Amino acid sequence: MQSAVVKPKFFFRQCGGTALQKTICHSLFATRYSLPFSSKFVAYFDATGETFVEKRPTFSIATLGCKVNQYDSWQLARQLKEKGFRQVPFGSPADVVIVNSCTVTHVAEAKSRKMLSRARRASPKGIVVFTGCTAEFLLQRGIKPENADIVAGNMEKQLLAERIAEMVRERRLQPEPQPLPYAQPLQDEPDDGVHERVRAFLKVQEGCDKFCTFCIVPFTRGQPRSKPLQQVIEEAEELVYDFGFPEIVLTGVCLTLWGREFGLTLADLLERLSEIEGLRRIRLSSLDPRDIDGRLIRTCAELPKVCYHFHISLQSGDDEILQAMGRGHDQERFRKIVDAFRTAMPDAAFTTDIMVGFPGETDRHFWNTLQFVREIGFMKLHVFRYSPRPGTKAAELPKPVPHEIAEERAARLIEVSKELWQQFAQKFLGTEQLVLVERCSQVEENGSEGKFIASGLTGNYIRVYWQSQKPVPLGTILTVRFVGLDASEGRVLGEAECG
Repeated sequence: MQSAVVKPKFFFRQCGGTALQKTICHSLFATRYSLPFSSKFVAYFDATGETFVEKRPTFSIATLGCKVNQYDSWQLARQLKEKGFRQVPFGSPADVVIVNSCTVTHVAEAKSRKMLSRARRASPKGIVVFTGCTAEFLLQRGIKPENADIVAGNMEKQLLAERIAEMVRERRLQPEPQPLPYAQPLQDEPDDGVHERVRAFLKVQEGCDKFCTFCIVPFTRGQPRSKPLQQVIEEAEELVYDFGFPEIVLTGVCLTLWGREFGLTLADLLERLSEIEGLRRIRLSSLDPRDIDGRLIRTCAELPKVCYHFHISLQSGDDEILQAMGRGHDQERFRKIVDAFRTAMPDAAFTTDIMVGFPGETDRHFWNTLQFVREIGFMKLHVFRYSPRPGTKAAELPKPVPHEIAEERAARLIEVSKELWQQFAQKFLGTEQLVLVERCSQVEENGSEGKFIASGLTGNYIRVYWQSQKPVPLGTILTVRFVGLDASEGRVLGEAECG
């Protein structure tokens, strides 16, 4: 016979006060019943003494930068919720405000500092936490931002939730246990983190030892290290079975280095993840061309769950600039990689990063980049201007490119990117594609509720929108016929038999 589970009752002491009789759940009970946060609840009755109200410490997070940071923020939020915190939108007053920063360029660093100031303005008396790459960069130089109560580098993120909880505990009064007249079971709120998104990030790798001459990431993220295979599988199963995500995006600072210390490769990981029932799609984040080999390409082609969209970082299409950047590859190697992918997966899409204004970049170098991105036929370019980062080799290079010239080159590449997207999407007009439904909302027609607009992504990263007479469940995969292009918005218009 199964023994009954006895839920603890929590007792509260009535305190003086005309408006509110405040009470606090004491840590004695949290410890005894293994509650994760000893002062997680602040509870009180209203003036009548009849209506019971319960308050949890709140937090908000602003995330800047890469998918690795997005994963780190998601994990931190999850850990805080397990400790009894409740998440609120960034900008709302909160007990704890967290800024997960980026320093890949001076613009990203400036945005991070600005976000930190905004966090303090939003919660003048709250606990402001500054973490991520800018925080790491400042800590290495012995600088503590004045608006932050906690500054935590990337190496400290694993223990950050407990550090935050401890500071909250220190700032709250905890009464001594006494015989109390009021008894009331404490009902926890349902989780407010409703997961409307259908795609989850899963960080499997951290750190980089490539030391490209322009890049500060190896200094802020440390040496490469991989999450063990079994841990990755368990986290992926949790995302699929417990949270219901049909798609997982594998992320890492240098994803292609995963498993190196275990004698494994990214291809091994993809094979194991593909065995998870219920996982419909596996998407890869940025790949380094130096580590892409034939086995990875074959594995991606052979596993139906692996999305046929590959973001392979190029940075420049000129061999002289690539050498100055310390990229470890040239045009020819990059071309061979893309050709091998296309041979195995003809409909594959390729996106990339392009930097303009690297020291010494001439008009000839830039022209070679323009020609090369057109030759490769990328679907989309992520374009950004070179930003000197202190401590990197490129910061000491001569012949800086004037700001206005770098801006002109960036603008020109952005226009080329729009052209490339249109050319790529055009090839699929009139075809039917499998689309993972990500959003569905009802639109008004003549002042009343009308049809639904659904949208989602194909396996090769084309976003498509279509109308439906009824709501389309998020996370489902539907067949959608491509019927038109909305080039101004960078999306495809489709039709689907979904109501």
